[in-house]
Amino acid sequence: MATPIKRLIQSEQQHMLLLFLPLKDNSADKVQHVLTTLKQATVPVNDMRASTGVHFSMFYHLPKGQSAGLPIPSFQAMDDRGLFVVQAIYDADFEPYIKSFVDNDFIAGLLDAIIGELNEDGIVEPTDPTSAARIIEKGGVKNSPAAFNCLLMRYNFSDPTIPAATKPKLGQKFILNYTFPGLTIGKILANYPDAQVLWPSKPEDIEFDPSDPPSEC
Repeated sequence: MATPIKRLIQSEQQHMLLLFLPLKDNSADKVQHVLTTLKQATVPVNDMRASTGVHFSMFYHLPKGQSAGLPIPSFQAMDDRGLFVVQAIYDADFEPYIKSFVDNDFIAGLLDAIIGELNEDGIVEPTDPTSAARIIEKGGVKNSPAAFNCLLMRYNFSDPTIPAATKPKLGQKFILNYTFPGLTIGKILANYPDAQVLWPSKPEDIEFDPSDPPSEC
């Protein structure tokens, strides 16, 4: 007889990544190329879903000096550089999550392309071991995984020690809820009937019925 989940080990927890990366002001085309290459990859990429544990991801580019278009400040690019927002919900801890990308040569190359477009002027010295410039100089993220982790944490609003489905605690930056705590991507792929057919590792083109906007707005 099943009982409610009362404890989750590290590998079964979900966390959030929320990066705000400062970009060079002429990086829009290069960033778009990276995203298109990832989406339409012709280079074979092994099924990384269980190792990365990514449930959801979002990528958003904002040119310099622009806002997200809301009536109050929200995502806001600086006057002299663009902004690249990355959000994800992922399984397990931060370091193994990032390592699963860095250890893949194809993905590591795309990460190098992104951090090569960062503008860290006035934020960190280019000689700093965790700077984008220094990581690229030393051969990219694959050669400097620890420094790359520190670079990401510099721009990560989220706190990787806060798991989903926790109760609010004093001093905690945010509350991260989750509908099915402990249900990892690996468990879904291993236990859901016909998972590999329904969601092949190389995604099929999906036809989406149009969604309706709020009727009164």
